[in-house]
Amino acid sequence: MVFLKDRKMDSPTVADWSCFDRAYCISLTDRADRRVTASRQFAAIGLDHVEFHLVERQADATKSIYEAHLACLQKGLAAGAKRFLVFEDDVIFARFSPAILTHIVNFTGSSPDWRILFLGCMVKRSSPTDFPMIRSIAFQALTQGYAISEEFAAAILRDHPWHGKPYDDFLRDLPQKGFYALYPAIAFQSNSPSDNKPYLALDFLRRALGGLMRLQKLNEFFHCHRRLIVLAHVLALALIVVFFWWRR
Repeated sequence: MVFLKDRKMDSPTVADWSCFDRAYCISLTDRADRRVTASRQFAAIGLDHVEFHLVERQADATKSIYEAHLACLQKGLAAGAKRFLVFEDDVIFARFSPAILTHIVNFTGSSPDWRILFLGCMVKRSSPTDFPMIRSIAFQALTQGYAISEEFAAAILRDHPWHGKPYDDFLRDLPQKGFYALYPAIAFQSNSPSDNKPYLALDFLRRALGGLMRLQKLNEFFHCHRRLIVLAHVLALALIVVFFWWRR
């Protein structure tokens, strides 16, 4: 068991994360380099009570990742946490400020239906809520950083043991009620090479396209401005049609 607070850290940003009872970060035992990098990332946002959940490298990385997330959920419930954070060790943070944390605290403290709040992810669609910077989403992929409620964690552990499906896909295929994301996102997946062999080709493609941070931001921008983007494309197409009609 490794605790971030036992590590020497740089001076953190002034931020109070005490609204979350526990915070866990999944890491392979042989990736001490990632734990060092993650520790610096957590320190930069003032999050100093993260416990690293260490996992031995296994042949079936997909199963190992799934079970590691569930192990973190189990730890949170065993500790009596009402709401807690789960990270993967390749998480990086950007665009964070203590004011953003205030919005997170207000939302998780006063929205009774929330089950999971992603600090950064890919979505299939999203819509605004009554809370600034919080959008209701249909989740697509990426679990490098999220907050989860006690009730939802308990339901996952009770009803969804490992069943041959990647953790991202499992969450994507659940009913999306109570799924939310922080907009703009603050948690991104780094360009560190993946340890999950079945997804190495996809990982290479993502990095070739500029990295997941860039792709996440593009996904975020599109879903925040989808109507305007679609309208602009329709108008552009209409202008092209009118131009060629006029040239006849």
